[in-house]
Amino acid sequence: MGFLFLCVSAFFSLLVAQFLKLAEIQPVRVLNVLVINYLAALIISFFSIDWVGFEEQKGLIPVLIHAAILGFLFIINFMIYSRSIDKNGMGVSIAAMRMSLVFPIILSLLVYKEAATTALITGIVLSFAALLLLVPSSKKEKKKQLKFATLPIMLFIISGITDSGLKIFEQEFSLFFHESKFLASLFFFAFITGSLILVFRNEFNFKWKEVVLGVVLGIVNLYSSYFLLLALKELPGSIVFPIVNLSIVFAGTLIGVIFWKDKPQKRQWVGLVLASISIMLLVI
Repeated sequence: MGFLFLCVSAFFSLLVAQFLKLAEIQPVRVLNVLVINYLAALIISFFSIDWVGFEEQKGLIPVLIHAAILGFLFIINFMIYSRSIDKNGMGVSIAAMRMSLVFPIILSLLVYKEAATTALITGIVLSFAALLLLVPSSKKEKKKQLKFATLPIMLFIISGITDSGLKIFEQEFSLFFHESKFLASLFFFAFITGSLILVFRNEFNFKWKEVVLGVVLGIVNLYSSYFLLLALKELPGSIVFPIVNLSIVFAGTLIGVIFWKDKPQKRQWVGLVLASISIMLLVI
């Protein structure tokens, strides 16, 4: 069953990218869709978790502060991810996000004193080389193109920070605070962050399409993580992470080229190959 869970998780992760692409090309507002997405994930989480004694949890305030920071970064990162998929292509954007696992690895090496291997160091170096190749280049409309070129870099950095935040939770809080409650708290703060931005913009109103797309995205987003956790219970991380990350990068690239007519530059194809190698080296 472990490999089945793994495949379902990868499938749902790919669906997230497709729905974000749809949000960019449909007459809907992406942030409004993301707010509904986190509300849907929060509601499902709320009714599937036992909240008895939550207010008496050990270390509740530090955990909630941690969740609030990550919730803010999560919704900002999804906005960047959606924009990058639309402007830079699916394969490039997915690869930039998936390579961000280099950040928690560096954190583990520097802060938690985990052992460094030749493969890890090589993977870290290759990830930065791949990132440089993934950034699009064009002589036309330089100012506009530069804006789009920064999206994979921002995606890589912010995804890396959020991944590191999850690593910190695992190391510092997970022994006394259940992961499902932390994720629900994270969804809550992401929803609040997005809602406050919409209120500030005077856009806290939702079209029917935004609600439907947001609910579907929320369900898919939630269960991509849920099935990944199920896969990790039955298979070692050294198998799960390479297969999930690489399959999403390759399948996302093919879907982008075939269905969304993405046209990666030659240097970006090289970057995708290097990204795939670096991901494998980082998790073996």
